[in-house]
Amino acid sequence: MPAAVSSRLGTAGRVLTWLAAVSALAAAVSAISDVTRADDTVLVVQTWRMYGLFLCAGLFVLLAVRPRVHGAVWALLIADKAALALTAAVYLARGGAAEAAATIGWDGGLAVVLVVAYWMTRA
Repeated sequence: MPAAVSSRLGTAGRVLTWLAAVSALAAAVSAISDVTRADDTVLVVQTWRMYGLFLCAGLFVLLAVRPRVHGAVWALLIADKAALALTAAVYLARGGAAEAAATIGWDGGLAVVLVVAYWMTRA
């Protein structure tokens, strides 16, 4: 593959990863209100979710800055997002669960974006 094409693909892959980071950060910030409004029955779960979103945002930043260095981080994040989407699909097939369809869309879509970004940064 010519160097110019490889460079453009790498840049596009990094842009996708930055978009994932910004999206995760926005979701994490929006989750703050979920935590502040949560009652005692879901407070720990909502807090855990918020921290997970902040963690994903940080990991996406690591990948965007140095995509060729963190192969294991790519694998973990892709596996996590794919597992979330697959689990939500199972829940939906069994009659549904709150936010199952949205999880399939968001996390499934993000898994695909991450696979594409990984490939692009390796081209």
